[in-house]
Amino acid sequence: MHHRAAVSTIVLVAGVLVGCVTENRPATCNADKTTIELTVSASALTPNDPAACRGQIVTMTLDPEVNGVFHIHGLDTVVPATPIRSGEPVTLEFTADRSGQFPIELHLADDPTGLSLGIFTVYER
Repeated sequence: MHHRAAVSTIVLVAGVLVGCVTENRPATCNADKTTIELTVSASALTPNDPAACRGQIVTMTLDPEVNGVFHIHGLDTVVPATPIRSGEPVTLEFTADRSGQFPIELHLADDPTGLSLGIFTVYER
């Protein structure tokens, strides 16, 4: 009996997670491409909730106010960790190849410990 309860719980949780990745999709979801502009400071990402839809070509423009390494966890194969320098805009272009929520982290030049800045969400179309 415990096995069935565990399976039911897993199915329920999976259903909730899929719902989270299909609701509140960006208005640009039907487009083949999207552009996201982000300001990166030592303590914040503006906006802190960038989003795209699976299959879109994403152009992410970073306006850094600090030196460090910009990193989106879980998307390392399509968006490698990227060095940023204050005042030098950086453009990243990649295909959002899978849906989910991916933590955005900044590794400051003088502190290798990552600082969580926000979440990049890739929605299902």
